[in-house]
Amino acid sequence: MELIDYFGLSFIQSQLPRFWTGFQLTIAISASSMIGAVTWALLLVGPRMSGIKPIVWPLMAYVEFIRNTPLLLQIYLAYFGLPLIGLPLSAFICGVIAIASQHGAFLCEIIRSGIEAVSKQQWEGALALGMTKRKAKYNVILPQAFLKVVPPIGNQLVILIKDTSLVSAIGIIELTLSGKMVIERSGASFEVFLFIALLYLILTTTFGLILRFIEIYLRERQ
Repeated sequence: MELIDYFGLSFIQSQLPRFWTGFQLTIAISASSMIGAVTWALLLVGPRMSGIKPIVWPLMAYVEFIRNTPLLLQIYLAYFGLPLIGLPLSAFICGVIAIASQHGAFLCEIIRSGIEAVSKQQWEGALALGMTKRKAKYNVILPQAFLKVVPPIGNQLVILIKDTSLVSAIGIIELTLSGKMVIERSGASFEVFLFIALLYLILTTTFGLILRFIEIYLRERQ
């Protein structure tokens, strides 16, 4: 019992309902942002690789701006800026938009690099077999590119999960802010931060293992 009290486990146990609520919200933000980021990346990568300069250059500028400015700043811009243009969205949606936008830009470049990494001989071989460019792209190039980008996409999505803690800055009571509120009321900072870190570790490790199993499965099916 003394050991339990020493590590603050009895206190953590008493706060589990609050942590559980924040944990659920973190999962919801992570899942929504992942879907948004992947969708946004897929929408960007085609025009980004189109070779049409009036389209490519603005997209390059957008991607570089998004990738090279702090996510916290982008969250603030979404939360305080969107209402100024007539889009008064909830803090949850603003947070998801900002996270999905930044990580979508990173994923766009990951997917683009994966497609470009497929050798030209693959294109030539597919065309020589009588495939159209469209069939060659979807039946030969993209499957190979997908296998190349699964690991870096997985790494980026793990980073996305950790970045959800930043939405606490706009008042979303996810896991991190839940912990801060507990600390303000109790002063038990060490135990709370350690427990929050453990929950993030469980979440990211579980997600990483799922992606690893998917990668192994796809490689075995190749």
